[in-house]
Amino acid sequence: MSGTAASTKVWRRIGVHAREALLRTLNPIELRTILADVARTRASGQTAADLIKHWREDRLLEPSMLDPREALPVTAALWETVPPEFVGVTLSQLTSLGSAIHLGGRGQNRVVTTMRGTEVLADPAHGLALEASRRRRNGHSRVHLATHARCTHAWDHSDDSAHELRFSLVSSAPDGGGLSTEADLLDLHLDYWREMVGKLIPRGRIELTIWDSTLAGLVEQRGTIDGTIVVEGPAADRTPWRNPYTTAAFRFVVDGEERVELGDGGFVTWTQALTRNRKDRCLVSGISVDGVVPHTWESSDQQD
Repeated sequence: MSGTAASTKVWRRIGVHAREALLRTLNPIELRTILADVARTRASGQTAADLIKHWREDRLLEPSMLDPREALPVTAALWETVPPEFVGVTLSQLTSLGSAIHLGGRGQNRVVTTMRGTEVLADPAHGLALEASRRRRNGHSRVHLATHARCTHAWDHSDDSAHELRFSLVSSAPDGGGLSTEADLLDLHLDYWREMVGKLIPRGRIELTIWDSTLAGLVEQRGTIDGTIVVEGPAADRTPWRNPYTTAAFRFVVDGEERVELGDGGFVTWTQALTRNRKDRCLVSGISVDGVVPHTWESSDQQD
């Protein structure tokens, strides 16, 4: 295991035996027991002054400046138009340890890890993909799930809030051959998002990127690309995407003095690994409710 220069110094102080025990030797229950002792001892030593100091200085604890009363109409509108195929799910604020690494491609230092062998939800799509995989392994043919959840980002040196409310959709279905499943899922998600972007963000648009030429021809024939902007050439590079998407992906964008991205979606291989079925197809999509609200209010003010 490679660590930072700072962690290397700490490991040297602790010693090689303690290091091996914490990293490898202790089983999960033993490790959780030790870490619970650490938390209990540290917590009991805190004073009221320590609590307020931590609250003031730790950006992970800062409340969002978004008034919940402004977010409620947006969240309600997103739920009202969800296609009937989608089942609503209320996710836990925690997910399996390693979700961000293995599903979202994020380093563990960019999420909040708990002492109980879990991590704080960094993206609702991760939790929905895990739940969709559980249902698929239990015999469900096609699974469509929707949720809204507040998720936390732990990266440092950012002016953005450490947490945001996101609305997410996840669909998992078996391969139907000829990319028909991919086309069906893309139709389902984009039909919904076209309606919502038009309803909530008058200056918003959907940018669609398709890396598979066969799928590109298929969705063009089906009219899937209607109402979207198809991005090709250098702008279609996979590098800038938030998640490691394959086959096709799309973004929700607002044009103004500066380009603002409110969310995205695309095909992922997550459920293939989780269900141990390489023929599983999965499409995820989501939008930041916190990001939508200012543009919704801005549009209303301009109309007034």
